[in-house]
Amino acid sequence: MTRIRENTMTPSEYLREKREAMPDWLAQFTNGNAFPRQAFLSSRIVYYPGSGTDGHPVKLFGSAHAAHCFVYVDYGRTQAELEKTLEHPEHGFLGYHRLARVPLRESDLVPNGWRSHLAPDELNIASALNFASVADAPFGFLEVLERNPDLAEEHGAKRLAILFLGADGIASYDALFCQGHEQRPPFAVVLVDHGFGGNYERFGRDGLLERIAQRCGVFPEFLLVAEYTQAWTGFERVPAVERDRGGMHNERRYLFAQNNEEKSASRVVASLVDWSLQD
Repeated sequence: MTRIRENTMTPSEYLREKREAMPDWLAQFTNGNAFPRQAFLSSRIVYYPGSGTDGHPVKLFGSAHAAHCFVYVDYGRTQAELEKTLEHPEHGFLGYHRLARVPLRESDLVPNGWRSHLAPDELNIASALNFASVADAPFGFLEVLERNPDLAEEHGAKRLAILFLGADGIASYDALFCQGHEQRPPFAVVLVDHGFGGNYERFGRDGLLERIAQRCGVFPEFLLVAEYTQAWTGFERVPAVERDRGGMHNERRYLFAQNNEEKSASRVVASLVDWSLQD
C-alpha cells in the first residue's frame, strides 16, 4: 500500500499493536449456552449506535484482533430484515459462519433495570427514554461467529461476538455502560452522523450521547469518527494514522484517542453531576 506520507500507518496496522487474546468465555462458548452477560460486558467492546448493517468496524477491529466483541444498535430495521442480511452470502460477515444465535430479552441485559442520566426535558422525543423503540418491535440477540476453517489469522479473529439490539443508541449506552462501577467502558465507539439518517439526535460532539458519557465519566479509549461528524470534546486524532474508508457511502473515517488530562477532569465533573442528579 502506498503511504499518504512517510512514517504513517493504516488504522489496521495501528490497532494490531493493541491486539488482545480471545476472551476465555468466547473461546469456550458452545451452541446452546446462555448469554454470559457479565463476561460479555467485561470484554473489550466496540459500540456502534445507529449501526444499520455496516460491517466496517467489525472488519477493522476484528481483522486486527484488537476487539472480539461488538454492540450494534439501531431502531430503523426489524429483526427479520437484520437476520436476512446476516444470512446473505455476500452481505453477511465474509469469511465467518454462525456458531450460535442467542435470543435476548431486556431483562437479560439489564436484570435490575436502569436509571437514565438524562432528564425528560433534555430529550427531543419521548421514546428516547425507552430502552428500545424500533420500527417494528424491540429485539436483541447475540450472534457468535467463527472464522471459516480455510482462513488464517490474517483474515481476522477466530471468533467474534456481536450483540444486536433493536433499540435507541443513546439510551442503550446509558443502560449497558453507565449503571455502576463494575461495568467496563467500551473500548471504542463508532460515531457516524448523517443529515438524513433517521436519528433524532447527533452521536457526535454536543449530542446527548456525549452528554451521558461526560456525566458518568464513561469514555472509550478510542473513537472511530466518520467525516462530517465531530469527535467528542477531549479526543484528538491519533497522530500518524491514516484515514480508513467504510460504511454505506464508503466515507472517510478516522481514529481518535482521548487526552488523559481531559479524561481526569471529566471524571471529577462526572462524580459531582451524578451526585447532584441523585439529590
